[in-house]
Amino acid sequence: MEIEDREILYDVRKENGLSSDELEALMKKWQAKLEMSDWSLSLKIVEFKRKNGYRQSGDFVATPENKQATILMTSNPWRGDEEYTLVHEMLHVLFYKYDKNNEGLLLKSFEKFGPEHESYMDTLEELVHHFTRIILGRSDR
Repeated sequence: MEIEDREILYDVRKENGLSSDELEALMKKWQAKLEMSDWSLSLKIVEFKRKNGYRQSGDFVATPENKQATILMTSNPWRGDEEYTLVHEMLHVLFYKYDKNNEGLLLKSFEKFGPEHESYMDTLEELVHHFTRIILGRSDR
């Protein structure tokens, strides 16, 4: 993973919120609804450790060429809404190939983590949040 101030601890036991089995069932439900049946998806419960104290609730690792992805979800989601986080990360997976292409073009002219790159990443995150709310039929985020 590229984020410099983060460490990911894998295979963390989930102690609150939805169980791993419940999350797996939700992922299968949304995999069908998002028409991702051709993807091989897995789910890992992790703990994100950041030096700056930022509480991250989810992330993903994907290989779009092979249509394989792992959704990473924290053992203690700060949003308290695992379904939102799960769908949000699945949308990132769907957008990932497009995202990486555009980010690559941007980084030919601008510095990684510079203001232009940060603006791109913020805009991407806003877009994914917007689509997540629409898909879940929510206006609460």
